[in-house]
Amino acid sequence: MNYPHLLEKELHSEFLEQGRIDPITGEQIEEGHTIVICSACKSAFFIESWEYLGEIHCNQAETLTDIPKPKSLFLEAKPLEYLPFLFKRGNHERDDTIKTMFENLLLVSAFMLSAIILFFIAVFVGYHTTPIVGLLSAFCIGGIIAAIMHTKKSNSLFKRKVSSRKASHLALNAKKQAITIKKKALERTITFEQIEQLNYSFRYIRANNVGDILNYSLSLEIISKDNQKSSYYALLHQDEIPYWSEFLEQLPYSLKVLNIK
Repeated sequence: MNYPHLLEKELHSEFLEQGRIDPITGEQIEEGHTIVICSACKSAFFIESWEYLGEIHCNQAETLTDIPKPKSLFLEAKPLEYLPFLFKRGNHERDDTIKTMFENLLLVSAFMLSAIILFFIAVFVGYHTTPIVGLLSAFCIGGIIAAIMHTKKSNSLFKRKVSSRKASHLALNAKKQAITIKKKALERTITFEQIEQLNYSFRYIRANNVGDILNYSLSLEIISKDNQKSSYYALLHQDEIPYWSEFLEQLPYSLKVLNIK
């Protein structure tokens, strides 16, 4: 349900002092603007931006009935709590394209190899007087074998989460007021002051089988103030989305966070 707030200088001075930015337009939220606040991540939106999003953010449609009071984040430095899903450098769509190319190559190779082998078997066993019939039979059988191999390979690739050997763990760093990205023994820390903008988006993944459990890919792009971009993605189940919403909620209000559709 929508709970719009018309900002007034006297009533909402503490909120206005935060210098909030509308995630969609990139404009500063000021006195006289009508806004709504996502109940999940606490991001503030112009009412027009909220309507542009279809009145949905963080996969839910609730907004706050009251404007939240400013809070001091990370008063107590807690141990790093990494998100329960792993991130990989790059882009899921690009990796998915590479996977599809590999699968197609595998399909053609399996088809041709099976057809050749079965053709020679057919010629020497029973079709030596009619090699054309043997060739057609071999191609049919080879196609069936290749299709089975393709299906099994596709399913196994889909079910495989991001490899832990190549994965990065992501957490909010309370002590350093930053985002920490850890890969094996190496840690990279990006302070909130260094971040110009953080973009993220969810993409639904259609399951091959009923038993497949990976439902979404989460794309993350961190843009620093020197215009350096770092892209990551994670594969996760819909039940893991609340962990991401909680992560967003703990980010400073002044940080520009965009949900890219």
